[in-house]
Amino acid sequence: MSGSQDTAKVVGKVIAAASFLLMLHSGYSAREYLLYSKSIGRQNISLPVEIVLECLVALAVMTVALVVGVGELKPISYEAEMKRYSVDGIYSRPSFQVYNHRGRFLRPAKSILSTE
Repeated sequence: MSGSQDTAKVVGKVIAAASFLLMLHSGYSAREYLLYSKSIGRQNISLPVEIVLECLVALAVMTVALVVGVGELKPISYEAEMKRYSVDGIYSRPSFQVYNHRGRFLRPAKSILSTE
């Protein structure tokens, strides 16, 4: 990676973190506003435009920051994935190798009929 891509990733992550905090603030403001409205007895409760706008701006900024900060995308084609493996790596399945099997009970170490 080049230096400009690293810088873009760091700046994107910082902006995403700041917009996440802004979104948390808008959620807290909405909660406090709804609690205050219920305490004074209002029935029709709708959020103020400032809180809704703050949440939408935070969402838009976070989306752009995450897209910028993600960096270079990797190919998802099957051919690109299979280039990473060898034939031995593809056909060996360690999940099917069983080392604790019933063979020891089928042929015990000592014979049952032996006289010792």
